[in-house]
Amino acid sequence: MPKTRFQTVVFTLVTAWLMVYGMTLYNTVLGTGEFTNSTFLHALTGMWVEFVIIFLCACFIAGNVAKYLAFRVVQPGDRPIQIFTVIAQVFFARIMATIKIHGFTNLFLPQFMTAYCKNFIMALPLQLIIAGPLARLLFRSIFLRKEKGSSQGISVSGNRGYE
Repeated sequence: MPKTRFQTVVFTLVTAWLMVYGMTLYNTVLGTGEFTNSTFLHALTGMWVEFVIIFLCACFIAGNVAKYLAFRVVQPGDRPIQIFTVIAQVFFARIMATIKIHGFTNLFLPQFMTAYCKNFIMALPLQLIIAGPLARLLFRSIFLRKEKGSSQGISVSGNRGYE
């Protein structure tokens, strides 16, 4: 979908924001044990550090890891690359969160694996059903509208492509 580096960055920003907000909302509910109207605001105010880290991780680490893993299993252009992106992103996000919450102790591996499994269960459908399609819809509405507007030049007859 993205054709330029700028479009790739915008698409990654939108997708990362949707995923981080959704996963922060999910983890807030897991942590507090309740889902109220204030949970939406709490997740929104508490997600920004993770958003920046996940965005940078998506741009420089997880995207490359996902492509490497995916192209060992599928051909370039196949759709399942989203699954490998979720695998890589959840992996890096849970490592950072486990260290942030519990520190690097002798219980790191069990704490990480528990958090990874709980988050992967939510992240995969969130990406495939909500965040991915919504990000593509937003991307198309931003960039295809610009492309259509710039491709409707003035024709020889002086009309703006409406002959």
